[in-house]
Amino acid sequence: MTTRTTTNNTAYTEKAPEKCVNRGTLPVKIGALFLSLLVLAVVSLGIAQAPTVRFIDANGKTLAEVQAQYQNGKVYLPVDAVKQVIDPAATHQYNHPRQRLTLKTKDKQIRLQMRRPTFNIDPDGQTVTLSTPPIIIAQQPMLPIDFFIQLLPILNDVEVIYNSSLNRLQIRPKETLTPIETSGTQDIRIIVDPGHGGPEDRGSAGSTGVLEKDIVLALAKQLQWTSKQHSIQLHLTRETDTEKTHFERIQVAKQNRGQLFLSLHCNASFSPYQKGIRIYVNNPKGQLRFPSTTKPALMGQRLKILAQADYLKQSKDFAYALQTELNFLTETPIQIIDLPLIPLSDAYMPAVVLELGYLSNVEDLERLSNSEYMANIAQAITRAFQRYISSINQNASPTVSEQ
Repeated sequence: MTTRTTTNNTAYTEKAPEKCVNRGTLPVKIGALFLSLLVLAVVSLGIAQAPTVRFIDANGKTLAEVQAQYQNGKVYLPVDAVKQVIDPAATHQYNHPRQRLTLKTKDKQIRLQMRRPTFNIDPDGQTVTLSTPPIIIAQQPMLPIDFFIQLLPILNDVEVIYNSSLNRLQIRPKETLTPIETSGTQDIRIIVDPGHGGPEDRGSAGSTGVLEKDIVLALAKQLQWTSKQHSIQLHLTRETDTEKTHFERIQVAKQNRGQLFLSLHCNASFSPYQKGIRIYVNNPKGQLRFPSTTKPALMGQRLKILAQADYLKQSKDFAYALQTELNFLTETPIQIIDLPLIPLSDAYMPAVVLELGYLSNVEDLERLSNSEYMANIAQAITRAFQRYISSINQNASPTVSEQ
């Protein structure tokens, strides 16, 4: 290649230096480069996919984080995980030829056979069947996550909840989920308000055509069913796809003598990156965002908001219960936001708005359209009801001196 340059009105041609290329070595270099990139990709993928199972307590505090392995889509933990999450004094013996594992913990002897789904607990004589049997990986016995899910309640008298999508296992005392039964217990009546409804008030809409009004009504009905299983009194402000005014919703709460009000909604944003669950509490000291021209018209509503502030502490208690339970299902912590909320202004009881996610966000939309995820949301909200009722009953229980 040549370049033509003009200097002081004089043109001259300069020949570019020739590059010497050994065509015989080119394929070798390309092959070596490809191999290096392939090795790097495999190593990076292995690091990125190395799973762990996080064991947490009732309040979300990490108790242990255990390295795990995937085999045929199942999660397995090493035998030493028993020491980390069940009993630091646990011991084990493994018979390689017979592939038999014996665990000794808490005065119990647990006998397992690799690739067999049942294990025995002595001296109780109890037999437990697993959904996934223990197996050998790299010449070492590995225990399925189901082993811990089933064994922990037997040995420690606890409740166990497993989130398979986040590999998160929660261990909590049984009384965390059960209202304490004393002579001073309160029979709490809960009002669940599925937002929007009817042909005109559809709420937000997802790109797939799913509507906010349908999502919240379906969840409310699930809550009605799950709450009934735990003897919780729950009433819906609407049970069909009908339009309800704010006044009519509050009337349902008053007629049923509601003592806790939960309003269900979905979010939407111009930004497709906004996502996640939000919990809103009606706080008159929050920042009220309305155009200045509407302020005089809101003075009456403002008085109602202030009146509802009598229940601010109880509203926050329930919001914290919701936050604790729903955090178990999410990767990022859920926010509790204080605002003066006009929709809750007439609800003279503890009241919270729960925004389930952004229908404008692809990930949230996929989750909100997933029946298994929504069932987990319903279970989490029901546990929040139980946690809130339990706290009220604890506070209402008479002391020894009062008795």
